[in-house]
Amino acid sequence: MITCHCFFRIFIVVLFTLSTTSPIFAVKTATWTQQSHKNLASGTLESVAISSKGEVMLTHKLKKIVDETEELYIWCLAEDSLGNIYAGTGNKGKIYKVAPDGQFSLFYNSPEVSILSLAIDTQNNIYAGTAPSGLVYKIPAGGNTPTTILNADENYVWSLTFDKSGNLYAATGTNGKLYKITSDGKVDIFFDSDETNLTSLLFHNDNIYAGSDGKGTIFRIDMNGTVSVIHQTGQKEVRTLVAGKNGDVFAGTVTTQPPQPGQGKPRQRPSGPPTPDGRPPEPKKSFIYRITSDNVVSRLWMAPDPLVLSMIMEEENLIVGTGDSGKVYQVDMDGNFVSLAKCEAGQVIAMHKAGSGKLVLATGNTGKIFELADGYEATGTLTSVSHDTKLVSQWGKIHWEGSSPEGTTITLATRSGNTDKPDNTWSNWSEELSIPEGSQITSPPARFVQWRSTLSTSVATAAPILKKVRVASVHFNVTPNIGDLKIHIGPPPKERQNNKPGSSKNNKIRSATWKAIDRNGDKLLFTIYYKEINEKNWKLMKKELTSPSHTWDSTSMPNGQYELKVEATDKLSNIASEAISIEKISDPFDIDNTQPVLAAIKSNPTEDSIFQISCVVTDELSPISSASYKIDSAEHWQAMFSEDGILDSHREVLLLETKKLEGEEHTITIMVTDASGNRSVARGRF
Repeated sequence: MITCHCFFRIFIVVLFTLSTTSPIFAVKTATWTQQSHKNLASGTLESVAISSKGEVMLTHKLKKIVDETEELYIWCLAEDSLGNIYAGTGNKGKIYKVAPDGQFSLFYNSPEVSILSLAIDTQNNIYAGTAPSGLVYKIPAGGNTPTTILNADENYVWSLTFDKSGNLYAATGTNGKLYKITSDGKVDIFFDSDETNLTSLLFHNDNIYAGSDGKGTIFRIDMNGTVSVIHQTGQKEVRTLVAGKNGDVFAGTVTTQPPQPGQGKPRQRPSGPPTPDGRPPEPKKSFIYRITSDNVVSRLWMAPDPLVLSMIMEEENLIVGTGDSGKVYQVDMDGNFVSLAKCEAGQVIAMHKAGSGKLVLATGNTGKIFELADGYEATGTLTSVSHDTKLVSQWGKIHWEGSSPEGTTITLATRSGNTDKPDNTWSNWSEELSIPEGSQITSPPARFVQWRSTLSTSVATAAPILKKVRVASVHFNVTPNIGDLKIHIGPPPKERQNNKPGSSKNNKIRSATWKAIDRNGDKLLFTIYYKEINEKNWKLMKKELTSPSHTWDSTSMPNGQYELKVEATDKLSNIASEAISIEKISDPFDIDNTQPVLAAIKSNPTEDSIFQISCVVTDELSPISSASYKIDSAEHWQAMFSEDGILDSHREVLLLETKKLEGEEHTITIMVTDASGNRSVARGRF
């Protein structure tokens, strides 16, 4: 019969009856919580928005006023005293009129490519700035033949504004000049900047504020023409300027190229080159600056989108139109924000607060006109990212926090699966759960889970708010793992490396080290057993260790060949009936506490006072591993070798030929060590 030793044997001991059909769960509960803007915004939003405070709410309704203009851009909006709204467009250079009853009509078809700016005086005369000829038209209220009142050496009239005396100011490019046009038609250069374009204008507190491209400079020009630089933003362009309360001015800037007159449908804007470590580039941001009446400038808001294109003040908040996702934000005076709506078109280029109270939006890519209503969408959803619990888990309850005014509701549903991205192998969405204090998740056990919140309202002016979602789960208990079980002579190697007290190598000391992993994160206890290799029963060495190592004095064990068994259990982290244990058995190792035996040292003199020294050394259990000697009062030990040159056997003949020695009598000391670290010393005279 042939027997063989299995040096590495793993036994899994499951501490419950095999006939039990219920799954084993780790006791430790894990929770997945989402409550900040950053992690909530990583989900998929439909008709909901997430504020900078992490509040999920329904977006406002968007009503289409003008759906098809056959224009790529609507650059500007203005309103006359009768409530008619005019829209300047590109790339066909038309002005459209939207009557108070919503009737849409062509007001003026110019020979220019783009109508970039509009202004209307107290007599309802309409002024239009153009590109690429840089003209300003004056069009009578009835839409009669226009008059060109500015025809300078410019390409663009970016912005128009009136002062309180009825003088019209035109910000132009590509020579960066500000023109003043009096009510009787006189034209003067009011400010000649060093910038290529003056892109935005605002009349406020008897001053003209102008924003530029290039260095993104904000200028202030008083009515006498005195110019001062308020701030250089360092951004690509100061796109819009609006007046706030208490004398404040707000400037919206962009860091990437905004839409340009005559430009076709823009491609997706690159964010920049990849980072050195290969990560995707950081998206470029746009900013809003606040300028107080005493010219203190501060950054109020960094937009989540690349472009700040339009802006108005509404009560205590800014309403901001962005690109290239067509989002409209509300920003308060502390920089907190929430997305109010998302347009079908990519860029919200112009805004106007109508006399009727309507908030009108004009877009580019493509050119449409919308009304942002006060009422909310009837329903919206936020679908979270999928969450990886790392192991197959059983689901507990889902909790959420928020507010639901009368007529509004918040419900949640869940689904689960074993792929990182939901696919057709995932479970279906569960029924809608409605108890925020804790609703039991009914999705099947799996590694990944996902939730979907549904916000609804039957009252147009009321909306629920979701602030926090928490999912509880518990892993199926997984068997621990033990590996790399090793037996060492002396303390564990790490202790010797760290020079701990008492860590020098001692052949009477043995140590065992191993690596233990519990994928549930359970705390493990270790028990160590030993036996001679031919014995059947294990003997307890040490129980309930908490670290993966143990050191003992081998002199308590008779000489022989042994095995060590390490048992690990996760019972501290689980109820007794659901704990799991695992065992690992070491390779056989020797315990040898017997010293090598040195026979008599022999010496044979030769001529010239040179001696040949020999000594037989034997060891019953361990091979001889090293030998050294000293003659007389030598300070250092020198290596001594066997007759075959290799010390590797239980019996060795040590040989040495000395150098020429002076004197009549000498002493030699020989020290030998076996593979188990046992050491013997013998001395002889010659």
